Amino acid sequence: MATNRRVRIKPTLDVTAWKFMRLSAILLIPMVWFHTIFTTLIVGAENVNLNLVAARWATISWRVYDALLLAFAFSHGITGLRQVLFDFATGATARKTLNILLLLFWLALSVVGIIGIVGGVAK
Repeated sequence: MATNRRVRIKPTLDVTAWKFMRLSAILLIPMVWFHTIFTTLIVGAENVNLNLVAARWATISWRVYDALLLAFAFSHGITGLRQVLFDFATGATARKTLNILLLLFWLALSVVGIIGIVGGVAK
Protein backbone atom coordinates (compact mmCIF):
# COMPACT_ATOMS: atom_id res chain seq x y z
CA MET A 1 0.00 0.00 0.00
CA ALA A 2 1.48 3.29 -1.12
CA THR A 3 0.91 6.48 0.75
CA ASN A 4 0.94 9.89 -0.81
CA ARG A 5 2.59 12.49 1.35
CA ARG A 6 3.18 16.10 0.42
CA VAL A 7 6.12 17.89 1.92
CA ARG A 8 5.91 21.64 2.34
CA ILE A 9 9.19 23.49 2.02
CA LYS A 10 9.39 26.69 4.01
CA PRO A 11 10.01 29.59 1.58
CA THR A 12 13.40 30.78 2.81
CA LEU A 13 15.83 33.02 0.95
CA ASP A 14 17.79 29.95 -0.17
CA VAL A 15 14.70 28.28 -1.64
CA THR A 16 13.70 31.52 -3.36
CA ALA A 17 17.23 31.95 -4.77
CA TRP A 18 17.19 28.35 -6.04
CA LYS A 19 13.85 28.92 -7.80
CA PHE A 20 15.04 32.25 -9.18
CA MET A 21 18.14 30.66 -10.72
CA ARG A 22 15.95 28.20 -12.63
CA LEU A 23 13.37 30.74 -13.74
CA SER A 24 15.91 33.38 -14.76
CA ALA A 25 17.80 30.78 -16.80
CA ILE A 26 14.59 29.86 -18.60
CA LEU A 27 14.04 33.53 -19.44
CA LEU A 28 17.68 34.30 -20.21
CA ILE A 29 18.27 31.58 -22.77
CA PRO A 30 15.77 32.81 -25.40
CA MET A 31 16.55 36.46 -24.66
CA VAL A 32 20.28 35.98 -25.17
CA TRP A 33 19.78 33.86 -28.28
CA PHE A 34 17.48 36.47 -29.80
CA HIS A 35 19.96 39.23 -28.97
CA THR A 36 22.85 37.26 -30.45
CA ILE A 37 21.01 36.22 -33.61
CA PHE A 38 19.62 39.70 -34.18
CA THR A 39 22.97 41.42 -33.66
CA THR A 40 25.22 39.04 -35.57
CA LEU A 41 23.04 37.53 -38.28
CA ILE A 42 20.30 40.04 -39.03
CA VAL A 43 22.16 43.31 -38.45
CA GLY A 44 25.67 41.96 -38.95
CA ALA A 45 28.43 42.40 -36.41
CA GLU A 46 30.29 44.75 -38.73
CA ASN A 47 27.28 47.12 -38.77
CA VAL A 48 26.95 47.47 -35.00
CA ASN A 49 27.88 51.02 -34.05
CA LEU A 50 26.61 53.92 -31.98
CA ASN A 51 24.10 54.92 -34.66
CA LEU A 52 22.50 51.47 -34.58
CA VAL A 53 22.26 51.57 -30.79
CA ALA A 54 20.75 55.07 -30.96
CA ALA A 55 18.19 53.89 -33.51
CA ARG A 56 17.29 50.83 -31.42
CA TRP A 57 17.03 52.78 -28.20
CA ALA A 58 14.77 55.35 -29.86
CA THR A 59 11.92 52.92 -29.19
CA ILE A 60 10.83 52.09 -25.66
CA SER A 61 10.50 48.37 -26.45
CA TRP A 62 14.23 47.96 -27.12
CA ARG A 63 15.09 49.86 -23.95
CA VAL A 64 12.78 47.66 -21.88
CA TYR A 65 14.20 44.53 -23.55
CA ASP A 66 17.79 45.58 -22.91
CA ALA A 67 17.01 46.59 -19.31
CA LEU A 68 15.37 43.21 -18.66
CA LEU A 69 18.28 41.38 -20.28
CA LEU A 70 20.71 43.32 -18.10
CA ALA A 71 18.69 42.76 -14.94
CA PHE A 72 18.15 39.02 -15.51
CA ALA A 73 21.73 38.32 -16.55
CA PHE A 74 23.31 40.30 -13.74
CA SER A 75 21.01 39.00 -11.01
CA HIS A 76 21.50 35.43 -12.31
CA GLY A 77 25.26 35.92 -12.07
CA ILE A 78 25.08 37.50 -8.60
CA THR A 79 22.90 34.62 -7.37
CA GLY A 80 25.46 32.14 -8.70
CA LEU A 81 28.28 34.08 -7.03
CA ARG A 82 26.27 33.99 -3.80
CA GLN A 83 26.06 30.19 -3.98
CA VAL A 84 29.81 29.88 -4.53
CA LEU A 85 30.64 32.29 -1.69
CA PHE A 86 28.28 30.44 0.65
CA ASP A 87 30.48 27.36 0.23
CA PHE A 88 33.19 29.30 2.05
CA ALA A 89 31.07 31.37 4.45
CA THR A 90 29.71 28.97 7.02
CA GLY A 91 28.56 31.28 9.80
CA ALA A 92 25.14 32.92 9.88
CA THR A 93 26.65 36.39 10.35
CA ALA A 94 29.03 35.95 7.41
CA ARG A 95 26.19 34.77 5.17
CA LYS A 96 23.94 37.64 6.19
CA THR A 97 26.78 40.11 5.54
CA LEU A 98 27.41 38.53 2.12
CA ASN A 99 23.71 38.77 1.27
CA ILE A 100 23.65 42.46 2.12
CA LEU A 101 26.89 43.25 0.26
CA LEU A 102 25.82 41.33 -2.84
CA LEU A 103 22.43 43.02 -2.84
CA LEU A 104 24.06 46.45 -2.61
CA PHE A 105 26.55 45.51 -5.36
CA TRP A 106 23.70 44.27 -7.58
CA LEU A 107 21.61 47.39 -6.94
CA ALA A 108 24.49 49.79 -7.61
CA LEU A 109 25.57 48.23 -10.89
CA SER A 110 22.01 47.63 -12.06
CA VAL A 111 21.10 51.25 -11.44
CA VAL A 112 24.17 52.41 -13.37
CA GLY A 113 23.34 50.09 -16.27
CA ILE A 114 19.67 51.03 -16.38
CA ILE A 115 20.54 54.74 -16.19
CA GLY A 116 22.75 54.15 -19.22
CA ILE A 117 19.94 52.43 -21.07
CA VAL A 118 17.25 54.92 -20.07
CA GLY A 119 19.57 57.86 -20.67
CA GLY A 120 20.16 56.50 -24.12
CA VAL A 121 22.60 57.67 -26.68
CA ALA A 122 22.99 61.41 -27.19
CA LYS A 123 22.24 62.39 -30.77
